[in-house]
Amino acid sequence: MMARWKQNALIPIFILAIPWAQEIIDQVFFGGRWNLPIHPRTLEGLPGIIFAAFSHGGFGHLISNTIAFTIFSWLILIKSRRDYWITFCMGWLGGGAVSWLLGPTSVHGLSGVVYALFGYLLVIGWLEKRLVPLALSVFVLANYSYHIWGIFPTHPMVAWWGHLFGLALGILAAYGVYREPKKAST
Repeated sequence: MMARWKQNALIPIFILAIPWAQEIIDQVFFGGRWNLPIHPRTLEGLPGIIFAAFSHGGFGHLISNTIAFTIFSWLILIKSRRDYWITFCMGWLGGGAVSWLLGPTSVHGLSGVVYALFGYLLVIGWLEKRLVPLALSVFVLANYSYHIWGIFPTHPMVAWWGHLFGLALGILAAYGVYREPKKAST
């Protein structure tokens, strides 16, 4: 388990290098105006499906996403690299596509992916009923359940629908990667 952890620990750091580089370049050279959002149902907004997760509205936005993204990524990587990549891609590309199709306004940031990771972590333990996944689900429920409030329209500057789409896709990812526990042969 420790060897797997060492192999996987840097994966979220490498991913986070992308939005951090984008934000630094944006702030230094463009004064915070170089954003890559999803503009729903427009040709102009299609590239946002790929790029919007790596674009943020300032360092505060990026820092809040970085903390949750790192913690949730590490928790999933304790269990499975395969599950991580599937859930990450569902949140990133699936969340981008759903936000492009159904979102009411433009959106960007890593929080849709964060909510996909969160949704996966909440559900996988209850599905698999094995020690490590169940411990992860209980830990996330006990320590991060306040994230659930992010799926409701409580703040006008927060794209709650991106959080909701991400959460739903993370739950879907958990069902997709779920493996039936092996039954003891009689």
